[in-house]
Order: sequence, then structure tokens, then C-alpha cells
Amino acid sequence: MRGDGKVQPGARRISGLIIAGGRSSRMGPDKALLPVGGLPLIAVLLARMAPHCGRIIIAAGDERRAREYRAAIAPALEGGAIAERRVAFALDRYAGCGPLAGLHAGLSELQTGWALVTGSDMPNVSASLLARMRAAAAAAGAAAAVVHAPGQPFHALYRAGLAREVAERLERGDRRLMALLERPDAVVVAPETDEEREAFVNLNTPEAYEAYAARHGAHAARIRET
Repeated sequence: MRGDGKVQPGARRISGLIIAGGRSSRMGPDKALLPVGGLPLIAVLLARMAPHCGRIIIAAGDERRAREYRAAIAPALEGGAIAERRVAFALDRYAGCGPLAGLHAGLSELQTGWALVTGSDMPNVSASLLARMRAAAAAAGAAAAVVHAPGQPFHALYRAGLAREVAERLERGDRRLMALLERPDAVVVAPETDEEREAFVNLNTPEAYEAYAARHGAHAARIRET
């Protein structure tokens, strides 16, 4: 296996967390496994996060999904985009509790530091927006726990130490991921360019997936019966 690939200076100071394993109720097939440019979406996202993050956690939900995702990311590992030792999987400790359970699983695995958290249906990573978010986190220091764009829980930075609070929320039946954006120690960084706004494109419906594939000159898989 080849090496880590190109990693930007300072990237190892933050980790990556991909929230996968959802029900894909609006899409049908597992969104993380949709082909984008000849690769499963989760492999594309992993390769795009690799230059900006050190360790990358995939919150897979359960062991069956973890096995599927291990197979799906093999092209990114074999192609040298990211070394296998930098990738780990986290399983939900609160099964059936949605993306907040995935956030808890991933942050618990990381234990310390900051994580760039994104959904498995979001194919883009904005280098410039991430750089500004990291600068905002550094400027706020211990006074910040979340750094996010307005109304956007993903492509956001979360402190790993939030895992305990997230567990407490899940224990009392509160599954609202958006509630974390309302914390007094949340810092907002608004996107300023089209490239930064593209970070929030998500492929959660057949229409969104087909439109993305068309824009990028890729063949979309057959999702809907005609």
C-alpha cells in the first residue's frame, strides 16, 4: 500500500468524522454507496477529507454497514489517497437515534481535539471555509465547542469533549442535532464564496444526486423506476 498522500500543514491537528449509516429514506439506496465519478461516494469524501484531517472516523451505525463501508473505501486506500491506519470505524451506542448517535459514536472514538464533521451524502470539502473555521476555533480557544455555518450542523467543527453532553441528551430522548448549534459557545462562520457554499450540497434525494452527477459530468446510477 502506498503512503498517506499529500497532507496539508497542520492537518493532523484535527480529525475527520463522517456520519454514515442512516436510513436513506428519501433516496432509497444507501447514499454513502452511490457512485460518483466511478467510486462510491464515501470513498470520494474520504479522499477529499484526507488532505485536511489526520485521523478519519466513519460512524457506520452497525457492524453490517461498517463491513460495507470498509469494502467501499478500498479504492481510496489502495490508490494512496489515505493510509489505512488513519481510518477507523465507530458503531452507534444508541441504536436508532439518528445522526446525533453517529456524532456521539465518532466523538467518543476521538476522545480529544477537534473534528471536522460531515454527512456521508455531502461530497464537497471547502478548503477555504475549513481554514476560516479552524482560525475561528483557535481564536475562541476553550470558549468554543462548535464552529459552524449558519443553520448547518455539518461541514462543521466539534470538540471531541462534547461526546459526554451528547450522551446525556440521547439518554433523555433528545435527538436534535440542531440543538448543538444553539449553544452559547457555538461560533458561526458564514460562507463567503460559491466554493464555500458548495460545501453544503447534499445528495439526499434522487433528484439532488442526478443533478450533481449531471453538473460534474458523471453518470448517475439508476435510482428511480421510470
